[in-house]
Amino acid sequence: MMTDQTLISGTPQVKRKWYQVIDPITKLLFILDMTLLSFASPNLLLQVGLILVATLLLLFSKLNSTTFKALGFSLFLIVTMLIIQGLFYSHNQTVLFSVLGISFYKEGLIYATMLGCRVLVIILTSGFFMVTTSISENAAYLEQSGLSYKTVYVLMSVCYILPEMMRNMRKIQQAQKVRGTNPQKTLIQKLKSVLPVLIPLVIKTLDQSMARSISLQLRGFDNPNRTVKTSQQYHLSRMLHISLTGLAILLIGWKIWTKINGL
Repeated sequence: MMTDQTLISGTPQVKRKWYQVIDPITKLLFILDMTLLSFASPNLLLQVGLILVATLLLLFSKLNSTTFKALGFSLFLIVTMLIIQGLFYSHNQTVLFSVLGISFYKEGLIYATMLGCRVLVIILTSGFFMVTTSISENAAYLEQSGLSYKTVYVLMSVCYILPEMMRNMRKIQQAQKVRGTNPQKTLIQKLKSVLPVLIPLVIKTLDQSMARSISLQLRGFDNPNRTVKTSQQYHLSRMLHISLTGLAILLIGWKIWTKINGL
């Protein structure tokens, strides 16, 4: 049922999801606090709790293929760390188990598990930010916060480069498959197909970025008198910024104090 405001404006009001009422800066500060808390504490139970919180945030927001790819790579990295640190960690003393005569040590495995938990915290919280915040939303919020258009464009261009490169790479790979060249059945074949086009790929991506910048300038986006589109309203932004910033300062201070006192 439409409200009076909807009838007057002529556009239906779309109910926003819970993560859409949180501004981008709050999400970035949340990532910072989660990362600092993970690195400040050597408690494995706390690390598991942080991973659980970040996982629940992702599950109750939305998931995409990029998140799963990042998790897959991070799990591969964690397994590699477990093997290397379990065998060669400098403080290894206690043999935990042996496989085919190869001994894995308790100290190295605990150290690698701690590092792996911290990697997962960063990946999961960053994934939450990426899937719930669009580049255009970031740009609108930053410009409304007082940053100049040119500064916002430079920051957002960096965010556009990697997705643009991946998009161009997919087009090249599809064209190669259509022509029957570079079947890419093995990892070595994939590397051979990527290396020759790497420099042209980077040049093309940068050229697209420059073309986008020129197009926006011709449309008057760098005009100081341009009316900035009003960003959507966020709840409790200032209070959340102050609280999360204060928590970050406390965590940094706690880490410095523990280092000085050797705790």
